[in-house]
This record gives sequence, C-alpha cells and structure tokens, in this order.
Amino acid sequence: MESEGKEKHIRNTLSVCPECLKLLSAEVFERDGKVWIRKSCPEHGKFEDLYWGSYEMYKRAEKFARDGRGLKNPQIEKENPVCPFDCGLCKKHKSHTALANIAVTNRCDLTCWYCFYFAKRMGYVYEPTLGMIREMLSKLRSERPVPCNAVQLTGGNPELREDLIEIIKMCKEEGFDHVQLNINGTY
Repeated sequence: MESEGKEKHIRNTLSVCPECLKLLSAEVFERDGKVWIRKSCPEHGKFEDLYWGSYEMYKRAEKFARDGRGLKNPQIEKENPVCPFDCGLCKKHKSHTALANIAVTNRCDLTCWYCFYFAKRMGYVYEPTLGMIREMLSKLRSERPVPCNAVQLTGGNPELREDLIEIIKMCKEEGFDHVQLNINGTY
C-alpha cells in the first residue's frame, strides 16, 4: 500500500477486515505525530484506524519489543495454523502467555454505560465449572519454556459467581503469582 501526503511508512503487517474478518495486508504509518493502520478489503472497502496516539510513545515502546522463545508445547497443533482464526497458542507464537484472560461467567448486572463484553447479546449463560477452570489454569501453567504466571478473571461480572473466592484460591494453588479481577465495581 502506498503512503499518501505527509505520511511515513513504518512497516507492513497483517490485519482483518472489521466487517467480514478476512485476513488482509495492512500498512502501519505515521502521520501528524500519530501512528495509523490502513487496510483494504475487496468487499468492504478501505479502513484507516488509529494504531497509537503518539508516534513518540510508539518509538519508545518499540525499543522494548522482543521476540520470546516460543512454545515447546503449543495448544494448537495444526500443521499450518492461520492467525487469528485458529485461536490459541500455536507454533507461530514467538512468546508465552503474559496475562491470560479467563471468562468465568457472562452474567452481568448491565450497569455500565458501555460493554466491551457484549453481555446482552449472548442469549445464554456461559459459566465454566470449577473443573473446567482448573483445567484452563493447569494448561497455562504447563506452557514451556515459560509457564504463564498471571491471570485475569473476566467475563460479564466475575463477582456474580458465588464461588469466586474458590476460583481465586485455585489460581494460587496452581502457582499463579498474579491474579486480577476485571469488574465494573458495583459490588
């Protein structure tokens, strides 16, 4: 993709169409002190979105970008996985899980003026059992060469689960150093 006007090309990457999720080539570029991403879908047209609000901060953060050691035991074992459609850690990932998000419920009191979880749209209750959650935690801790050591319990409102304290204890039992809750603060 060609840059227009006073734009500085930074790099090419892959992205997805926000309408159909088709995998697309994209350009990351600087304009007016901000970092933007541009992509074009044959079916839905061109999209240009803010990538970083400050080019200066982008450059500062870029200094800390490092490829990790990858995973010796990926969860997705397909021969040729296609990111981001084959969800989960595959052999293409260059780092371990830094912070795992586990949705422990989609129940919600719906008091936020916004909802990044789209709790109203689900139409059913998703609430994994304690056994399922322990299995997720165990899998995260078994990642090699670097096991995951931080987890965020999220969803609708995790605090609506009566067994939330047991889930937090389970996280600690499995060896997580850091456990955080993603809540709306109504309780």
